[in-house]
Amino acid sequence: MARILIVDANRDGRRLSELLRRRGHEVVAISGPNEIDHCGTLGFDVAVVEGAGRTDSEVTNVLDVLRERLPETSCVLSGAGASAAKRDGIEDERLALQVDELLERTAAPSPFAGIVGRSPAIRELLQLVAKVAQTDSTVLVTGETGTGKELIGRAIHQASRRASRVFCALNSAAVPETLLESELFGHRRGAFTGASSNKRGLFEHADRGTVFLDEVAEMPLSMQAKLLRFLQTGELRPVGSETSRYVDVRLVTATNKDLEREVAEGRFREDLYYRLAVIPIHVPPLRERREDVPLLAQHFLRRFARKMGKPVEGFTDEALERLMAYSWPGNVRQLENAIESAVALCRGRLIAWSDLPVRLREPRAPEPAPERLQSLATLERTHILRTLEQVGWNRKRAAEILEISTTTLWRRLKEFGIETHHGVPCGRS
Repeated sequence: MARILIVDANRDGRRLSELLRRRGHEVVAISGPNEIDHCGTLGFDVAVVEGAGRTDSEVTNVLDVLRERLPETSCVLSGAGASAAKRDGIEDERLALQVDELLERTAAPSPFAGIVGRSPAIRELLQLVAKVAQTDSTVLVTGETGTGKELIGRAIHQASRRASRVFCALNSAAVPETLLESELFGHRRGAFTGASSNKRGLFEHADRGTVFLDEVAEMPLSMQAKLLRFLQTGELRPVGSETSRYVDVRLVTATNKDLEREVAEGRFREDLYYRLAVIPIHVPPLRERREDVPLLAQHFLRRFARKMGKPVEGFTDEALERLMAYSWPGNVRQLENAIESAVALCRGRLIAWSDLPVRLREPRAPEPAPERLQSLATLERTHILRTLEQVGWNRKRAAEILEISTTTLWRRLKEFGIETHHGVPCGRS
């Protein structure tokens, strides 16, 4: 998103300002370069000079002053003879497109290019990412599904000294347990059925680069031990190999789960947790940064309008209000999908309320009632008790079936008001 200055002699460029704001840009309009001092200390990416109402010499003077006062700002000139076309809005649309094209040509590559937002939460997040990128410490990125955790991982890599090397991403939950070790560490020919040739693992492939492991909480305990050893030594041994080698890899992991709770429940190694969470980074959900919704929506709109070849340029006020009011349980990913659908359905230049997905057009769902929350606890209680009854109240066996630790099972029973004595339930039911 850009900061754009409009220098309009008549200060009536309202349509152009509106078009640019709908594209997600920040717009400041002044009547002449003498008002630049009142625009604050921030610079501008583009200045649009309206020639209508000015002589050629006056236009030249305005451009000279802008080049002197704003040397880093690109200028776009609107022709002096465009008044008639401007009444129909044609000139404004042409200028807005010209501004977008200029911004795309002059934009410097940024490690944060894919992260859209100006909210305090996002600014604080990017400041932290910039600091973290200068280190080689392992990073644990947490946040709800769809918040863009992989984007943060890529930004850390792109802003680091490893930017020219490989960035590899892997979803730990998407690979079967039997193949995960091979994916990470590689294998040698004949190591197992189907291993017809040698294969480099992710860590070897990303030597001197960065590896991003998503959904690390889903990693089996057996693999957690091997990952911990690799982090401690930097040594990897492909499956079926008798030799090892050392690699230099920066590891960034991500999860949408509470790893501390996973550790307490016995599903995640405590020593590995501390190794991964040297620097924790939390990505806030979209509902906690609603001011970023219009920017993100416009960002996705431009992408899909260009991809589909459609002249969609913005949102009606009603549609934008609904986007702002929605809670976005699926976060940025859900918003992206919603805008893609809306652009596909839109038949005009503005996305209307009726173009939005049905879920967004429905009245806001009420908060869950306490009775519903209690019913979930009741379901858990019933399931635990039924399992205990099936194994004759053998807590160790029940914990194995429930895939929790015996300590967790004991705590649950205590919470449910059930105590056992030598395997027999007593007390309240």
